[in-house]
Amino acid sequence: MAEDEIWVDPDMRQAMARSAEIAKEYGLAADRSTLTPEQARERMELDRKWWNQERPAMARIVDTHVPGPQRDIPVRLLYPQDAETLPVLVYLHGGGWVVGSLETHARSMHLLAHASGCVVAAVDYALAPEAKFPGAIDETVAVVDFITASGAEWSVDPARLALGGDSAGANLAVGAELALQQRGRSPVKALGLVYGVFGDDFDTASYRTFGGGAWGLTTADMKAYFDHYLGVPADWDDPRAVPMKADVGGFPTCFLHAAGVDVLRDDSRLFYEKLKAAGVPTEHTEHAGIIHGSMGQTRMVAKARDLISGLGAQLAGALGR
Repeated sequence: MAEDEIWVDPDMRQAMARSAEIAKEYGLAADRSTLTPEQARERMELDRKWWNQERPAMARIVDTHVPGPQRDIPVRLLYPQDAETLPVLVYLHGGGWVVGSLETHARSMHLLAHASGCVVAAVDYALAPEAKFPGAIDETVAVVDFITASGAEWSVDPARLALGGDSAGANLAVGAELALQQRGRSPVKALGLVYGVFGDDFDTASYRTFGGGAWGLTTADMKAYFDHYLGVPADWDDPRAVPMKADVGGFPTCFLHAAGVDVLRDDSRLFYEKLKAAGVPTEHTEHAGIIHGSMGQTRMVAKARDLISGLGAQLAGALGR
């Protein structure tokens, strides 16, 4: 399909133009392929700074830590309201397991806290390549364990717990759920997964159509991210890293949201079919005309705001607002 045949939402086109302006304002090169992980992290912080302004107010924000297998894990708690006990969403930001932070995804997480009525427990998990697979998954499990044992300390209800994330964060959420199930019964009641990385097939229709560079995330980006994240060849066969290879029969309710103009569009389509075939209660929403990462562009893209409000309503229904 030619680029001029691909429909892109008008808000999305304006947001893409604004992103290009921001790069010029900071003197950032259009080509990111030669950046080291450290340089890519600095670049993303600059790229996202304007987009994360004007965040919806929280009743309370608490920065804390949870004991982890290798270190104390930073966690930011976003309270949309003052209440004795609220449901909780353990959230993993995107960034290819390599980049991203609690700040690069701050505004979208604030919006999600309000939309869901959940305390968002945002995990600042260890990044690759310094922390290879399954380091970030192990840290996510440690946060879930802390909540199930000591949730009252955070004014959250461990019986109303969801896991969620966007992009690589969605992959980590699924990986953590698999790890919890492999160890025994999982306390997770729902999964909220936004344009997630679920497979390792770089020749799907969406990779072929959108992977060349005009629409943000590229096929080359995804291959590089996987190479940074996975340590040995056997990791490619581990379902915690590649969820399309998992037995998902015991999964809780899953809510999938995909971007229509995204190399990962078909990952969500295929994972939805896998979940449905396994009898898992699943809803899949594909948002036409928006690109990967648009969840972070809610200042300009109404469809991105709709995505978050829709996911929030689904989680509220699954957990009880």
